[in-house]
Amino acid sequence: MAKTNNRRIEPVGITPLGGPATSSTSNSRVITPKAARQISESLKERILSGEFPPGSYLPAAGELLEEFEVSRPTLREALNTLETDGLVRLRRGPNGGAIVQSPDNAAIIRQLGFLLRYDGTTIEQLMDVRLLVDPLAARLVAEQGTEEDIGRLRQSLERQRDPKTIRNHEAWFKENLYFHWAIAAGSGNPVVRVLSESLHNITLDGGLKIRVKQSERLTSIEEHEAVYTAIAEGDGDKSAEMIRQHLQRSIYLRAHYTR
Repeated sequence: MAKTNNRRIEPVGITPLGGPATSSTSNSRVITPKAARQISESLKERILSGEFPPGSYLPAAGELLEEFEVSRPTLREALNTLETDGLVRLRRGPNGGAIVQSPDNAAIIRQLGFLLRYDGTTIEQLMDVRLLVDPLAARLVAEQGTEEDIGRLRQSLERQRDPKTIRNHEAWFKENLYFHWAIAAGSGNPVVRVLSESLHNITLDGGLKIRVKQSERLTSIEEHEAVYTAIAEGDGDKSAEMIRQHLQRSIYLRAHYTR
């Protein structure tokens, strides 16, 4: 059944620093050829471990220069790397500094999408993975989803039923994917959410080219309603089975329209 408690998305894991420093006279001193990278990794570890929470400032440049015993250009390069990674925002001026921010999920999703495209991942391969991920997500949101999660799915269904959406292939397809994204987002599992968003983004590019009949869109909406009902009732097993059957029909339709 739906719950009303709020969930926080915590850092999933911390990557340890790679390899020992070539030489050091203290725990924080870095004098390797890749000093800037080592400094950025050290600060990244401290950010992700919670030492510097979002919204806080990293220590002032003078303190960091003294701690790491490096030049100002090297420190600047390290901070620029953190900004590129989406972990800090650099503010210039008298009240400037490095402001810590939460990791950018969108950047992670884009990079994973780029990797999958670069490797030549096919829609068929994506659907094989979705047959595993989507049922898991549906089960999780049914068993532990919040009222907000359930409401997001209900609102998506209302938009799908709109005659304007049904008649517009692109609008229908995007709302279709949004419904599946909402299930992944409500799962409470950050790995499922990020992986699903990456798969859905790639599916969007390929799926928009396949125009199914309006009758098939209506059938898809009916299947989404069955998934939603099972989720709203808190039935994890039924939710997983309903979405699995829905995806299997989607795979059949794609094969039918592209042969």
